Amino acid sequence: MRNHPYLLFLLLLLSSYRLVAQSGSIRINHEQRSLVAVLEIIARQSRYHVIYSNDVVTDSMAVSVAPGEYAIDELLQNVLPGHDLFYRELSDKTLVVSSLKLHGIQQPAEAKGIRIRGHVRDSADRPLAFASVGLYAADRFLTGSTTDRQGHFSFRYAFDTRQSYTVKVTSIGFQPEELELVYPDTAQLAAITLKRDHHLLAEVQVQASRPPIERRADRFIVNVAGSILETGSNGLEILQKSPGLWVDPNGNISLRGQSVMVMINDVVQRMSATDLAEYLRTLRSEDIAKIEILPNPPAEFEAEGSGGIVHILLKRGRDEGFTGTLNTQYRQQVQRPAYGMGATLNYKIKNLYVFGTGGYNRDRSAYIATNDIRYPDQHAYSSFTDRENNNKQAMLRLGAIYEFSANQSIGLQTNLNRGKLLQRFDTDIALIDPQHVTEGSAISDWTRTPGLNSATLNYSWKTDSLGSGLKVIADYLHSENPNTNEFHSRYTDPQQDAAFRNATPSTTRLYSVQTDYSWWLAATQLKAGLKFTNTDRDNEVIHEQFESGQWLLDPGRSNRFRYQEQLVMGYAALERQFRRFSAQVGLRAEQTIMDGHSVSADIRFRRSYVNLFPSVFLLHRLDSAGKKSLVLNYTRRLSRPSFSALNPYRLQFYDFLAQIGNPDLLPEYTDRVEAGVTLMGGLSWDIYYATTNNTMAQYAESVDKVIEYQIRNFGSSHRYGTSIYAPVKVKPWWSMTNNMNVYLLRYRIAEADYRNTSLNISTYQVFTIKKIGDADVFAFYRSPYLTANSEMADYCSVDIGFTKRLWNNQARLRLNVTDIFNTAREREVTQDRGATVYFYQKRPTRTVDLSFSYTISSGKTFSNRKIEQSAEEEQQRIGN
Repeated sequence: MRNHPYLLFLLLLLSSYRLVAQSGSIRINHEQRSLVAVLEIIARQSRYHVIYSNDVVTDSMAVSVAPGEYAIDELLQNVLPGHDLFYRELSDKTLVVSSLKLHGIQQPAEAKGIRIRGHVRDSADRPLAFASVGLYAADRFLTGSTTDRQGHFSFRYAFDTRQSYTVKVTSIGFQPEELELVYPDTAQLAAITLKRDHHLLAEVQVQASRPPIERRADRFIVNVAGSILETGSNGLEILQKSPGLWVDPNGNISLRGQSVMVMINDVVQRMSATDLAEYLRTLRSEDIAKIEILPNPPAEFEAEGSGGIVHILLKRGRDEGFTGTLNTQYRQQVQRPAYGMGATLNYKIKNLYVFGTGGYNRDRSAYIATNDIRYPDQHAYSSFTDRENNNKQAMLRLGAIYEFSANQSIGLQTNLNRGKLLQRFDTDIALIDPQHVTEGSAISDWTRTPGLNSATLNYSWKTDSLGSGLKVIADYLHSENPNTNEFHSRYTDPQQDAAFRNATPSTTRLYSVQTDYSWWLAATQLKAGLKFTNTDRDNEVIHEQFESGQWLLDPGRSNRFRYQEQLVMGYAALERQFRRFSAQVGLRAEQTIMDGHSVSADIRFRRSYVNLFPSVFLLHRLDSAGKKSLVLNYTRRLSRPSFSALNPYRLQFYDFLAQIGNPDLLPEYTDRVEAGVTLMGGLSWDIYYATTNNTMAQYAESVDKVIEYQIRNFGSSHRYGTSIYAPVKVKPWWSMTNNMNVYLLRYRIAEADYRNTSLNISTYQVFTIKKIGDADVFAFYRSPYLTANSEMADYCSVDIGFTKRLWNNQARLRLNVTDIFNTAREREVTQDRGATVYFYQKRPTRTVDLSFSYTISSGKTFSNRKIEQSAEEEQQRIGN
């Protein structure tokens, strides 16, 4: 990777001249005579980013390296000094190569002098890694070194007996130390102690320009931290702006038209689509570092999610001290307000790291909707609904990690989520037949008070610097969701009047344990793992009719359903790099054991099945920098039914709408093949084909004038698609990322063939106005698309925003206007032999948001540790 020499110079200063600590090795298969080629081999095989300037490392620099296996530090020390070059370790993943002359450093006159060794530690007697040690005579630099991870250093020089020398030791965050010695008395170098500097100067930050969206060989990356997306949004809103994703108005997330599995910091969120959407709305953009979108995940990821994986990575924190972010937001939604506030705090002292995140949101909004049902016998149902929402949500995440050493740690994390969601539906109704019209009105009050608690224990052991290691994860989850819907309707014909209520409380307990092992050897990586998950679900439907002034239980429409499921999983994957070509093959096996029991209806079903999920990934780099490449991959994945969908119940929402469970529902399986090319400038083009067996979709059917919705299996579906991603730098101050996805879907339901071509297109443009702020525009369009026997209308919106950085970037103020043309609305047509349903809904999509965030900190930066959880896609299936 090449870069500007001035940036390299600054990076090297900030790295405090950290020398190598790599113990890994690489293999060179053929004799190399180019220094550039050697650096590229190190980058590919070691997974380090090797940064240098083409003014420092030129294509004409020749070396001679015979085939064989080399330690990274040994190889670099052999090939760099001959060209007056040196390298430093900027981080565990980045090496910087620069020129001795650029830094005013000359090679020592006597490279084969006497070797002097020493040790540097802090006041707590802990080894101090990457401290700079310099040897001087009369303020003239002679030679130097840096400490390794154990605090040891050594250097050579041709010392003169009884000559005075000065050794200067420095490290960021510590007071410098100078030692006077007269050779050969060097005993004081054996134990050098640096004291913490509690009067640090203002932080120096190096900010590289990074586009909001990047394309890699196997994924899209949405860079939230440091970009215009960082302030004033929630997690769901950022997903709406992510390439290839479609977040429908109800919060359901899909990729290329298929469901996805959502992860946060390697933890799959096991919630229903509704609960997941509500949770993502509580996640602040200020806490998000980036989002990865993987259409074809490899074998180490669970096979759940036909469309792929969306991985949200939270921000990294600081070292030895405290950091915190406070944020608040106010949103005006027509005449209803919404507001939220949150805080994220991290603190580390010695080997103990504690962290916490909390947030509270209040949302009041109003919708309008119409629902018209036309029957073949000329009867009709027509309604107009005003919906009032009054939602409160709070979340708290607390955790602690203790590091036994630099390579071993154990952590505990707890999550608590609480909500009170109130919806009131006020509906005017007309029942139409050829002779007369019956008018009526209905009121429905829907109350939900979901709560979720989870705890995770995590052990991690890194066995080398290349990424090899073992991790063991155990976690427990407990979820409760009290849910009540009370309905009253009155008509001009009193015989049509109805009053009933449904209580649908559910309790879910889930525990899991997993272990994963990864091993690197030169250009080969082996991964393997095992996992066990157990889920217990207790769900009730309590249906009561209001008669004679009291609520009476209706046993025929009530139900209790108990469900237990065990998943036994294992995988192995092998990755190998061959020059510019890399290949990865993997195989995952998952056994599902399920036991469902409808206590009220005395219906029981048991199933046990084993599935294999192979995957193959091939990558060929077309240039040495890896900026142009060809990819070809194959994966097999599945989507399991949600726990609530398997419940054999019938839930009446109002007079003419009901939801029915399906205990015969089977998982759907998707096989996908994809090929693509990435060109200079990041332009990429992919084509793919996916076939799905046992396709699951929600089907609407008219039964005695009531529209019943049920998730069913529908044989197979076929999807052909192509996607284009095009980042464009129009001007130095104007950049844009454009994404387009087109696919053709074919399937068959009830002897009827369905075909649909769907188009998604979006553009995200950022305008940087010097000394003023950043402006951005996001525009999105989705063409009509099909799901089962329903057709969704097109959907489009345009958002604009402006962000201002304040107080040396410690604070950010953002103004955002969504759907400025007020074009976003929902229209749906469902056709069945017994009825045609026309549905329309308008939400308050045109809003004005004002948000503010402020960061406080004390201490020096470190990598924020994350606790991984094992209970993964089951959370997404908990449901209501």
